[in-house]
Amino acid sequence: MLFLTRLAFRNLARHRNRTLITASIIAFAIFFYIYLDSMIGGMVEMSYRTIIDYEAGHLQVVKAEYWEEEEKLPLDNLFVPEQRIKEVIQQVGSGAAFSPELSFQAQLYNGTDQLPVLGKGIIPEAFSTVFALENQFVEGSMVTCGQYQAVLGKRLADLLQLQTGDYITLQVKDKNKTFNTIDAEIVGLVHTSNPNVNQNIVYLPLDLVQQTLNVGDLVSKVIVRLENKNQAVKVAGKLAAELQRGGAELMVYPWTELEAVSFADAQYVENQIILVLILGIAAIAIINTVILAALERMEEIGMMKAMGLQNKEIIYTFVLESTGIGILGGLIGALLGVIGVGTLVRFGIDFDAWAGMEMASFGLPVIGKTYGVWNPEAFLKVFVFGVLISFLASILPAYWAADKDPVKAIYHR
Repeated sequence: MLFLTRLAFRNLARHRNRTLITASIIAFAIFFYIYLDSMIGGMVEMSYRTIIDYEAGHLQVVKAEYWEEEEKLPLDNLFVPEQRIKEVIQQVGSGAAFSPELSFQAQLYNGTDQLPVLGKGIIPEAFSTVFALENQFVEGSMVTCGQYQAVLGKRLADLLQLQTGDYITLQVKDKNKTFNTIDAEIVGLVHTSNPNVNQNIVYLPLDLVQQTLNVGDLVSKVIVRLENKNQAVKVAGKLAAELQRGGAELMVYPWTELEAVSFADAQYVENQIILVLILGIAAIAIINTVILAALERMEEIGMMKAMGLQNKEIIYTFVLESTGIGILGGLIGALLGVIGVGTLVRFGIDFDAWAGMEMASFGLPVIGKTYGVWNPEAFLKVFVFGVLISFLASILPAYWAADKDPVKAIYHR
């Protein structure tokens, strides 16, 4: 057996060109999987971050009825953010910050044109502790409570040819379905990595919005930010239990239940499809290599059988040779993967500058460079699969080669 093992590995060096070509095919497939896995993982992580940092926070405290119809931005099923609710949030979520919010539909007028927008009434001081908007101003600053002021995205402002100091009119329907308007001065423009914030949202003081919508002290939700997003599910359960124990008809939803979670499912499905393609490429390369090796060494196979080697020993030699190619290709692919992922993590890819397209156009809430993430599991997984497929794909052609009649094999032309 030791002799056969040495023979198998010697054959790798004897047929150097074929070994390198086949190993390169496997290496490229493995590298491609690792690189794409890192890119998709980075897109998912950035999507989560932009939604958490600019829209959703880690937890949302709302009434269940409101949550079910949230896309319609109803003015029903609102609640008063009482002091007790704030105390429970601080008690259960150690170090948690929270921000009340009142969301509504509106038509934005600039005097000549109009666009539908999402309005948000906020308390600036609380808002800045939950969301990362403070450092994203390209002009002006945040609104002030009690003032007729507004902050909107730079893209939305450019679309309507607006700038700081201009006045806008928001047409809204209050709680009684009566049309009303808000006239406000633009005091700040923001540009973030979240396209929805940049082109759809208008921020106004909460007290001004409550008065215009005729809802008293009611809000749509209270958004909570935790020290660690991985605590969201656990804290949500505890917080909901405490609130309901006190008689509040409120539910707590972690960020994992938001629409962004669908990106993780898409990543998993896409990775599996890519993995199947990679396995197919590796299998075809290995089968082709074994068949070519068998045809080239037909006389050698005949001599081995004439010397008394059994079929299983010849199969062992070919299979071990193919597995060696798989290991070599896997190591080269993993090394290239380390270099590629390291570059992607450090420098990222700007699809807009490189190919003239933004990820937002594909449904990903990300603007700017896309960075990769390290996923050691992907390296190990695809390496093992590459070696395993090299082993399995070589069995049938190796059996075909070993099953030849020794006399015919020796005189094969």
